Amino acid sequence: MSYSDEAASPPLSAREPNKKALTRLEKEERFWGWIMILPLLAGLVIFYFTPFFQNVFYSFTDLGEFQIWTTISLDNYINLFSDDEFRSAIVNTLAYVFICVPVITVLSLLLAMGLNQAIRGQWLFRTLLFLPAVTMPAAIAMVWQWLMNRNFGLLNQILAYFDIPAIGWLSDPDIVRLSASLVIIWSAIALKMIILLAGLQGIPKQIYEAMSLDGISKLRGFWSITLPLMIPTLFFVLVISFIETLQIFDVVYLLFGSSSMVDDQTMTIAYLFYKYAFIYHEKRVRLSDCRGDFRYHDGTDPAADMDRQTA
Repeated sequence: MSYSDEAASPPLSAREPNKKALTRLEKEERFWGWIMILPLLAGLVIFYFTPFFQNVFYSFTDLGEFQIWTTISLDNYINLFSDDEFRSAIVNTLAYVFICVPVITVLSLLLAMGLNQAIRGQWLFRTLLFLPAVTMPAAIAMVWQWLMNRNFGLLNQILAYFDIPAIGWLSDPDIVRLSASLVIIWSAIALKMIILLAGLQGIPKQIYEAMSLDGISKLRGFWSITLPLMIPTLFFVLVISFIETLQIFDVVYLLFGSSSMVDDQTMTIAYLFYKYAFIYHEKRVRLSDCRGDFRYHDGTDPAADMDRQTA
C-alpha cells in the first residue's frame, strides 16, 4: 500500500462504531434491577460493612463505657499477640481446622456417594444422617457429655467390655482436642453431605452409561469422571467448612464449660473473645483515665468517689 492510500484511509478510531445508546426498556430494567438489590445492599452496608470498619477503627483506640475512646495506636495489637491465651487459642483453632475440615469433606463425600445408590430404605438413611444438622448445639453437647463421661459414659463402657482402661475424653489434656473435633465433625457432616449429594445427582447419568459400555471400572470412573466434575461442589464445601471451623464456639463452650481445667487445649478464638467480654468483664476505660473529664449529674468526680469507697 502506497503512502497516498494510507493517508486516504480513515483513522481506526473513526471506523469504530459508536456505542449504542440504552433504550428506554433497558434503562427501566437497569433501574428496577437496582431497586430489587437495594434492600440487600442496604443490609450489607448497615450490618456488615459499617460494623467492620467501626471495629477496625476501634481496634486502634481504648474504647470504654459511653463510647468514650482515646487513640492508643498499635497497643491493642501488641497486647493481643503477646497474650499467652490468644496464642493458645490460635493454635487450638488451627488444629481444629486441620483436623476437622479434611475429615468432614471426605466423610461427607463418602456418605453422599452411598446415599446416591439405589438402596432400599434410602429415605430413612437420609433422614437419620441429616438429623445432626437440625439439632440444637446445646442438645448435641449434652448428649456427647453423657457419652464421653469418664465414669458412666457409653464410650468408656464399650472400652471396658474389651478390658481397655477408661479415657478422660473431656478432662485429659492429650485427648480433649480430639474429643471436641469428633463432636464438631459429627455435627457438621450432615449439611455438607446433602450439598455433595446434590452435586452428585447433578452429574448426567449418560456419562456413567457410556463409562459402563466402555468397560471402565467404578474406581477409575470415580477418579476420572466423578471427582473432576465434583470439584466446584467440593471447593464450596471446603470453604464453608473452613469458615465454620474458624468461628467454632458453641460446641467447645458447651462441652467444657467456662471454668474448665483444659482451656489451654480447647479454647478457640471466638471462645476467647466471649471469655474476656462476658466472663472476665474486662473494662477498657480506667477511672484514672477519665479523672476530671467525666462527672455525675451532681458534679462529683467518679474517680474520687471510688477512692473514698476503697479507702
